[in-house]
Amino acid sequence: MKKVITMVGTSLFENYIEKNDDRNFKNAYNYFKNNKINAENLDSELDRRRNIERALNETWFRKNKQNASAEIKSLIKLKEELNEDFEIHLLYSDTALSRLAAEILQKAITQYYDEFKKDKVEIKKIENLQIWDRDKFIKDGMTNLIKTIYDIANYDWQNVIINITGGYKATIPYLTILGQVNKCPIYYIFEDTDATIKIPYVPIDIKWRVFEENEGFFMDLERKNISELPAGINFRDEVQSLLEIVDNLYILNPLGVTLWEKYKEGFVLFYISPVADDYIKDNKERKTIIEKSFLELHRRLYSNPDNPDLDHRISGWQPPERFKIFKHKEENLQVRILYRADKWKTGYGSTEYSIYIGLIAIGQEVHNVESEYIESFKQNQKRIENLNEYKIYKIKKEVSHV
Repeated sequence: MKKVITMVGTSLFENYIEKNDDRNFKNAYNYFKNNKINAENLDSELDRRRNIERALNETWFRKNKQNASAEIKSLIKLKEELNEDFEIHLLYSDTALSRLAAEILQKAITQYYDEFKKDKVEIKKIENLQIWDRDKFIKDGMTNLIKTIYDIANYDWQNVIINITGGYKATIPYLTILGQVNKCPIYYIFEDTDATIKIPYVPIDIKWRVFEENEGFFMDLERKNISELPAGINFRDEVQSLLEIVDNLYILNPLGVTLWEKYKEGFVLFYISPVADDYIKDNKERKTIIEKSFLELHRRLYSNPDNPDLDHRISGWQPPERFKIFKHKEENLQVRILYRADKWKTGYGSTEYSIYIGLIAIGQEVHNVESEYIESFKQNQKRIENLNEYKIYKIKKEVSHV
């Protein structure tokens, strides 16, 4: 199954106006267009919305078929060319017109077109993707769009198609780069012809060392306000090419977001205390068990943060503030990890965790009525409370690209 990511524009309305003398429809369309109504406020415009929805009914789509809109025409051409089942994602901008188009198209595609009867069609708003405010477009809109596409892809780029036929033309350069970086095809179909253009993958050599040697800075950039570049930045010119200044603060520009998200796909990043670092170095033969346990901790935090094993309670001892014990079993060995997970929101609204690994105990250290490792945790707890002493620990994922 192919995930077809399709940007939604306003060709549906423009095509109707071109073929119909419908004053109520045209007035409603121009009102939305000229007054810059955002997506959320569509709900308060019921009369104008109805004027448009009544016209764009089954008769319109049956009569005009693939010429009803750019999105439908491009999806039909892709279906003919690829002959596969689709999971269609209609991404609409933060405008009333784009939202209305997406909602109408979602219904029409599956109900009025036999080609898509078995396909799944989802719609999603891209917050702040609008062209009225340049800073919001760059800082929030494009960042949200890129992040959304990464979420939809979920590492499965070989089955992703980006359809740039509809939507804002200003997004095309960024989406083209995103497709190139992730080696997924990009399609563009001219609405007034039947020509399908596939933008081919071009071998690109990305200097990933820019991220490898500046991981701390890029991670801080997601979580903190940064107004000055740190003195220790490596590849300073390359780093600056990935940044933009908005409101006197550095942010990743769309290219920076594209590459940073791609870089992060290859790894899960943790912070480990000096004590945990020494423990891993002293237990090289158990490194695989330790890393599998780290990854399981990460997985459970994101999939089920209320799992009781994430907060294993021990009578007679209270972990340091905001630290918890993760109880786990890996390769028939008991594992206990004293950790802290700081929850935060990214600039594009998704939830992330900064996971700090303070102390680790495995196997026989845990078996002695749970007293041996607890005593060790107690003795070392003061040594793990200063988060500034933690360093990044990176575990490579099975699905890699870097």
